[in-house]
Amino acid sequence: MVIESRLRIPKSRIGVLIGIKGKTKADIESITSVSIEVNSEDGSVHIKSTDEFADPTFVWKARDIVKAIGRGFNSEKAFFLLDDDIFLETIELPGSKNNIKRLKSRIIGEKGKAKKMIEKNTEAMLSIFGNQVSIIGELSENRNAREALEQLIQGSKHGTVFRYLEQLRFKTKLAPPRIWKEKELE
Repeated sequence: MVIESRLRIPKSRIGVLIGIKGKTKADIESITSVSIEVNSEDGSVHIKSTDEFADPTFVWKARDIVKAIGRGFNSEKAFFLLDDDIFLETIELPGSKNNIKRLKSRIIGEKGKAKKMIEKNTEAMLSIFGNQVSIIGELSENRNAREALEQLIQGSKHGTVFRYLEQLRFKTKLAPPRIWKEKELE
C-alpha cells in the first residue's frame, strides 16, 4: 500500500527544500524511504512511500520536515523532527499586516534578544516566517515556548516574559531527573 501526503510551501523556500545539487531533498528521501516531487511553479509538494511495506510514520516525518523548511527552518533544524520525541508546532499571528509586523518585532526583540531568550530558556527552536511562528522541540519545550510567545502576543512586557523564562529555567535545572521521581513512588 502506498502512503501519500500533499502540501504546499512558499515558492521562496523551494530552493532550501531541494538544497545544493538536490542534497537536502535526496537526504529526506533516503532517510525516510519516500519519494518527493516538488512543483516549483506553485510550491506544491507530493510525498509518497517508495516501499510497499514502509512504516507510515516515515511519510509523516518527511511531511513534517518539508513543512518545517517551508516555515523558515533550515534543513539542519528540520531534521531534528526525525526523532519521535520532537514535534513541530505553529502559531498564527493575528490581525492586519501592520499588527503582524509589530508582533514579529516583539517576538524577535532588539537585536534578536527576545527570540534568543525564548530559545535558550525553553530549549525549543523558533522560526518567524510570514504570519506564523513555528516551534520545534519536545512537547514540554514547545508548551513553554508557546506560553512565552502568547504572553508577548497578548502585550506582556518583555521583562515580565524574561522573568517567566528565567524562573522556568531555574525550576527545570533544580528538578530531579525523572528516574529519581519513579524510585520515590515505589
